[in-house]
Amino acid sequence: MKNSKLIYPVFAAIIFIFAFTGKSHSQITAVQCKDYASLYNTIISGKTASIDKTTYLKDFKMIEVSRITITPITEPQTGYDVNFKITDLYKADDAVMDENSVIGFMMTGCKEFANHYKDFINTSCSLTADTPDDAVRAAKSGIDSDIDMKYAITGDLVTLYQKTCLKDTQKPMPVKKPAVYLYPESDIKVNVQIAVNGKLTFTEPLYKDGWEVNATSNGLIDDKYDYLFYEADLNKVDLPSEGWIVSYNELENWFNENLPSMGLNKKETEQFKEYWLKNLKKSNYYEIRLLGSDFLSANMKLVVTPEPQSILRLNFHFKPVSEKTQLTAPTISKFTRTGFTVVEWGGINGGDLKITP
Repeated sequence: MKNSKLIYPVFAAIIFIFAFTGKSHSQITAVQCKDYASLYNTIISGKTASIDKTTYLKDFKMIEVSRITITPITEPQTGYDVNFKITDLYKADDAVMDENSVIGFMMTGCKEFANHYKDFINTSCSLTADTPDDAVRAAKSGIDSDIDMKYAITGDLVTLYQKTCLKDTQKPMPVKKPAVYLYPESDIKVNVQIAVNGKLTFTEPLYKDGWEVNATSNGLIDDKYDYLFYEADLNKVDLPSEGWIVSYNELENWFNENLPSMGLNKKETEQFKEYWLKNLKKSNYYEIRLLGSDFLSANMKLVVTPEPQSILRLNFHFKPVSEKTQLTAPTISKFTRTGFTVVEWGGINGGDLKITP
């Protein structure tokens, strides 16, 4: 009886210590650094590090207080997770500070920021940098055009920025490089019409009132094109609920495995990868959703004359995400090429922050 009274408090204390240290581990893991040299040395040693900075937003006469935390990552890829958190924003008449702010470049030209700046307090965003040099440079420079061009940036700060500052310019959703392949059984003249819910922004060859082209049985168009190419701004995009979550480092393997099973041949698969692997910015994961036939008919209607016997349209929505979540993969029907065949691939890149003011 005496033993049981002793054991319980000891056991309870062990649980308490374990729980407390577990919480501490998840919340207080970063080494606090005072300068960028120590920040760099800490992260290359494999430790998480953070740095605080207070900067001045001259355009808005405002002080920004932020914390940047860099975490080395090894799974599912190598790199450095860079997290930016805005801990405070407040008005100030003047300040002399040399540091670049986190969101100063983003907010240039944002008329609504001055009215909604308090909403940005305690928001955050993150990116996955390739190297420690890039990670520390991002900490120094904040979210500028160079960082935006190279890396996918995600988080509630980005969502709020787009809602507050880009509400008038973000409505159209650009669909990137739908490539239309024509494979008639014999050399014929083909007319191709596109009806988009929005507007065409680029075509090759020149679209005019449609494409009137000569297509050969081996897929060559007008003796020089592998495919017809267009881009468009769509007015609205309703995404399907099904899809896949794929690690950034596994994208090429995922394409190699899934695109042929969906119906693309070797040349189409390689040309798809050549374009999209260059245009999907670095991120931990990508959420991939296949835009279905109902969506394509309503937003990107394709009319080919003479009418093909087989048509395959694979257009995806790619969205960078920082954490792996669960999605149910859609059922993919087997595609068989019979007679005159038309194949299209393309997609929507949901990772474009577009902060150029």
